[in-house]
Amino acid sequence: MSLSAENKIFLLRYKLYYEEIEIVNSEFEKGQADLLIYITNFRENLSKEVEDQRKNFNEHFFGDRDIEENLDSQNTPVLIPKEEIEKEKQVVIKWAKTLYKKIVLATHPDKTMHLNLPSLVKKFNKYYETTISDYSAGQYDSLLFIGYELGIEIPTEKISELIVPKNKKLSQEIENKKKSIAYQWQKIPVKDKNEVLEKYLKSMGYIFNKKDIEATIERVKRIKRKAGTRPVNYMKKRIK
Repeated sequence: MSLSAENKIFLLRYKLYYEEIEIVNSEFEKGQADLLIYITNFRENLSKEVEDQRKNFNEHFFGDRDIEENLDSQNTPVLIPKEEIEKEKQVVIKWAKTLYKKIVLATHPDKTMHLNLPSLVKKFNKYYETTISDYSAGQYDSLLFIGYELGIEIPTEKISELIVPKNKKLSQEIENKKKSIAYQWQKIPVKDKNEVLEKYLKSMGYIFNKKDIEATIERVKRIKRKAGTRPVNYMKKRIK
């Protein structure tokens, strides 16, 4: 398979983002879960003198996620002949379906389980699961990347259409999560958590006594020392 240097760079970037987003997501989720312990233990210390403060706090961290509607000029419907829509749909499905079958055939566990390299088996299993999941969801960018990694012929014209915009999206997602309090919380020394938690909650407008933060930090330390203690993750909103 012959690819231009530019397309190879696009695919290489995708691979880097593909691997980095997994690490970032893992750190983000661990930080979010850990921060939730502090948030859960702290809410009882909110000032009762401020009207609706506890109610707002509970809704923000534990309530249903708001549904935002983005209505702009880009959402104005464009009339396209039905036959053109069906034709484009068939073209997309055809190349994706062909690539999907080739990848699944090459990475099926029945074929890879006998390989002597566990790391390679793990890699192929991951490609197999990702291919099935993304294809079912109509997300074909990963198929291009996996196909290229396996040396399978891929439609090069789809790289600029799918890989390039996905690279921008992944790059932005990685950047946003690294800036989030949940991601950064994992890297904050225990001795600094008091100050960081205080600034975080104050920046959101919550009023409390500084001693309440210190009491919360100490309470969480005791909880963590108890073997097998894990917080129940009721939070539906991501902490950012």
